[in-house]
Amino acid sequence: MSIHIDKRHNLDKRDKLRDLVVNKKIGDSLSLYAGYGYKHLVFHCIKMGKKTVNVYGYDRGWYNRIDHKVPVMKITKDHFTFIAGSFSHVSHDRYRHDREIGHWSYTFRGFLSMGIIPYAGLRYLRKGTLINFSDVEVATFYPMKVSWDGELLSRIPKKAKDYTENCYKEDRDTKNAAARSNYGNTRVVRLMKEAKIIGNWDKVKPMDVFSLTNVTKRTELIEHFGMETILESVPNMRVDEDEIDGRKYELLRFSFPRSRRNPLESETVPATYLKMINPSTGEVCVEGVPNNAKNSWSNDVTMNTVKEALAWRDGDPDNIYLEPVALT
Repeated sequence: MSIHIDKRHNLDKRDKLRDLVVNKKIGDSLSLYAGYGYKHLVFHCIKMGKKTVNVYGYDRGWYNRIDHKVPVMKITKDHFTFIAGSFSHVSHDRYRHDREIGHWSYTFRGFLSMGIIPYAGLRYLRKGTLINFSDVEVATFYPMKVSWDGELLSRIPKKAKDYTENCYKEDRDTKNAAARSNYGNTRVVRLMKEAKIIGNWDKVKPMDVFSLTNVTKRTELIEHFGMETILESVPNMRVDEDEIDGRKYELLRFSFPRSRRNPLESETVPATYLKMINPSTGEVCVEGVPNNAKNSWSNDVTMNTVKEALAWRDGDPDNIYLEPVALT
């Protein structure tokens, strides 16, 4: 997420702040209101020394005197030094957290939105906040020294460099995974369209259902092949089997291919199904059940017995299967 830079009032704010640093006497102050999207933030600038200004930040709707105990920034005639990413009225632990590399940083976002520092911008990339200057882009770190002309003066720590590279890598990997997923979806949709026209589905395979990201198309393909046929094409293992009242049950575990959009996710996702065989008709019914015996539809696999699956299906208390007295 980038920020809007106030270019209409930026020069006026910059001149007033520069005047405070260079010309005003110790004790004089200036309040600056952040730009669009951060107008609830106020930066109170106080002349502390001959050429030094401390900047304290606070929220207009939530002021606390502690906000003026620790400055978020210090300014001289040569540079700005960003000290912390958030204001001090939050808890001490949170304040330490806001000094972490790549943090969201209300200080940077609010201050840069005023356009006081030229050639400086900011964006959120996948996992962290990157600040860009005229010649470099890097994850936020503290303290960070920046000139009035928007040039980074601080030496970039190795952790910040590594964090920035990880942001770029995750962005590339995510885009590549999305491109592969989109290609797979488009390919199967095209094959389905051709199959309908010529009346021949030989080129469409049951496993293609896992390449579809469009729910309507996926449902259409499941209805065409049938769930049992699709499941037969997926690698699986029998976790448990049981016979209750003459009915045979199997608990099956599948590894479904994942239509990957997040490169951090595994290529497959576990899925658990209860297979039932009607002794009278021989009809096979396959029903999805949670992976987790605690009724959680997560990937934490603990559903390991037929009776656990039946207890979930019947809504039995405490996940303990209660065999029916009579079947109706």
